[in-house]
Amino acid sequence: MAIFSSDWEALIYLLIIGLGLYLLNKIISLTLGKSKKIPLKQKIIVNFTLKIGMVLIIVFFIIEGFPIISQINPTYTAVLTGAISTAIAFASSGIFANFISGIVIMLVRPFEVGDLVKIEGNKGIIREINLTKIKLETFDNIIIEISNSQVLSSKIVNYTIKLGKKKSFEDFKKKILAPQDIGFKDIYKESQASKKDFENTLRKAFDTFTAKYYPKLYNYTFRMAFPYKGFKVIIDQVAKLCDSYSQKNIFRIKPQFDIVNFNISIIVKFRLLTFNPQKIFDFQPKFAKDVYNIIYKHNTL
Repeated sequence: MAIFSSDWEALIYLLIIGLGLYLLNKIISLTLGKSKKIPLKQKIIVNFTLKIGMVLIIVFFIIEGFPIISQINPTYTAVLTGAISTAIAFASSGIFANFISGIVIMLVRPFEVGDLVKIEGNKGIIREINLTKIKLETFDNIIIEISNSQVLSSKIVNYTIKLGKKKSFEDFKKKILAPQDIGFKDIYKESQASKKDFENTLRKAFDTFTAKYYPKLYNYTFRMAFPYKGFKVIIDQVAKLCDSYSQKNIFRIKPQFDIVNFNISIIVKFRLLTFNPQKIFDFQPKFAKDVYNIIYKHNTL
């Protein structure tokens, strides 16, 4: 026997219940979003549970509330129920795949909100993580939504270094040094700061820490092609550019660079270190453009 006496009554109540559940879901989601005490993982689970519960309640009232459905022959009802269940299973297979992938991402934690990453060739900052998808803001200020199943099947590059508890300067230096920092190549002896100067830069950054734990360090690298002709002059000007970015305190640690390949052109790898991912987001394109302008200006002389 149907819950409601007529189909119109069932429809009206269904619309009221659906609207009420939608508003309740919105209120709870906004409340959780503003709360800073509740962990992100719990927020995601609660939001997902609310949505599943809302769908189940609506499906229940559709099946049990409309008198017209109760008048259908039980045999046909069983067939219809089976068909609906199969359709829902196929339609939701992707959702549950993303749901499982979301749980795996939360357990493995390859990245967190605010981390600077590269996923499927897209570089940017993670702006949102939930149980079905993530939102990534690229350097072009474009928001990209990537399903969690796609994330797990993609190569993930996280430019974030978790330094952990503050210890000694040697420990700090060991955690962030790259191979090119251990010893500069001969061509840099006159054009780039010495190893000692670089260590002094690290020391200044280390001395500014007052908290028990280091903040996250974002280690972003990119490559650019340099011409052979006039390379020494160009790289001297690039070194001065790095000094200027350091003096303006745009990046806490002065940008570093190193030759990584010789081919048709000289491939130089740049490394930016900062404790604020937004700085790389805001200034990396400008820095790369400034380097390009130096190269272009020399080639047009």
